[in-house]
Amino acid sequence: MDETALLIFTLCLQAAIGSMIFITLGKQLYKDKQFKVAALISAGLSVAGVLASFVHLGQPFSALNSLSNLGSSWLSKEALLAGIFMGIAVLYAFVQYYRPESQGLNTVLRWAGCAVGLVTVFSMAKVYTMASVPAWDGMNTFVDFYTTAIALGALIFLVSGFKELNEANHRLLPFIVLVAVVIQAAVAVPYAFSLGQNGMAAQESAKALSDMGVVIALKWLLILGGAGLLLWPAIEKSGTTGSKSAAGMIYVAAAILLIGEIIGRYVFYASMITSHIGLT
Repeated sequence: MDETALLIFTLCLQAAIGSMIFITLGKQLYKDKQFKVAALISAGLSVAGVLASFVHLGQPFSALNSLSNLGSSWLSKEALLAGIFMGIAVLYAFVQYYRPESQGLNTVLRWAGCAVGLVTVFSMAKVYTMASVPAWDGMNTFVDFYTTAIALGALIFLVSGFKELNEANHRLLPFIVLVAVVIQAAVAVPYAFSLGQNGMAAQESAKALSDMGVVIALKWLLILGGAGLLLWPAIEKSGTTGSKSAAGMIYVAAAILLIGEIIGRYVFYASMITSHIGLT
């Protein structure tokens, strides 16, 4: 598979967008908290994602060419929106570290980042559903991209802000992650089975997914297992909030879930079997 750059682009950008969403929600609950680390991670991931998209295009000037058809091309819209979100995320992180007293600017940047980010995820999904790839064509791609953004965003916010968050948040955020990945699985699994009932290309996609059965099983084991493991410290209620044991468990669970999401995105690209034309 030669879509590594796209894997990095989609995962990093969706995680960055999810992080911005949870930073915004967190600031609504805690006016006195800064969540600077989460802001820095969101900015870093957005930059990494956009740079990966440049690598996929082959040369920097190709990025400008990708903006030449904004009126009718979702690929052009995706490129523009990704760049705008990256700019907002980087500026927000800069303001957080060097002008934290600029509350009005902070608020505008946060909400603008959320709005642009949500539309960016939509445009990313549209790029793939408009392609002639049966495994991508449907609501499953939208659900996968949005739930990935939510799950990874909540995960990053929890890990980066563990000491700033209270015990209630230590329980709520893992629950949000679990709900997101359960929805992801509930939509993806039936959709994969339904492919075999459609045309020849869809049946070939179903066969390709079947051939990757062990990898897909590992993906869901890691994603669902990691999400479930996130809840363990809250369920056990052992130790005090912010204890090293609870934090350690969360870091391990986060790593497991992240590996599962990476495998899942690999499967997404590996299932690319076109009906007549490729990705445009």
